[in-house]
Amino acid sequence: MCGEKKSIFRVCFLVSIITASVLLAGCSSQKTVHFKINSVPKGAHVLYQVIGEDIPCHGQWVYLGNTPVQGVRQFDEDQLVSAEKITLKIMHNGYHEQVKEWDGPGLWQEVEERDVIFWTPELIASEKE
Repeated sequence: MCGEKKSIFRVCFLVSIITASVLLAGCSSQKTVHFKINSVPKGAHVLYQVIGEDIPCHGQWVYLGNTPVQGVRQFDEDQLVSAEKITLKIMHNGYHEQVKEWDGPGLWQEVEERDVIFWTPELIASEKE
């Protein structure tokens, strides 16, 4: 009787391990993206937008704050790879807005090479009429 319980326990344990492995293999991993965004002059508004299929908030602008901005963003690996365009925008009253764009793989390549997305544009004053 005791030997049967041990056998059943071993079978259940192996089934649990195999099930967990299959579920984990099917799950997409998360990619962590660190970013540091500044501007000259400081105090500009920073937004980002991600465009692509199956992306939460697809096409919506997300406000990150005023420069200097530092943060971390988690991307689902599949979403990052399939992203058509990722855009950072900096806006400051009295200056022209500036934009920096990547596709998903391009953003990840920059993160891999530099460990961070770093951007400090010098804003250009708009002409007063």
